[in-house]
Amino acid sequence: MRRVRSTGSAHAGLTEWLLQRVTSLYMGGFVVYAIVHLSLSPVRDYAAWKAWFATGYVRIAWALFLASILIHAWVGMRSIYLDYLHPLWLRFIVTLLTALGLLALALWAAQILLA
Repeated sequence: MRRVRSTGSAHAGLTEWLLQRVTSLYMGGFVVYAIVHLSLSPVRDYAAWKAWFATGYVRIAWALFLASILIHAWVGMRSIYLDYLHPLWLRFIVTLLTALGLLALALWAAQILLA
């Protein structure tokens, strides 16, 4: 009888799975909050939008929303690249370009949130 050897940890991928679920739950909840809030008290002009956005908890909620989008996108795209891009050089280049693109989006979002 041969013993079956394990090819990896039982926890492999658990962190990514949890990140995907937690970020999707937050994004879904935030979208529902934003729709309800903006439906009940619509923002009529730029000054009202700026006043609503200036409150601390709204900025934190938006920052968490944008961070969730970036994390969710990174984990999802990385999983796709690992599964379907077999040449190592191609996987490296595509992953690097994705990381740079998401970093650029993060910096742009930070500039908006801190303005």
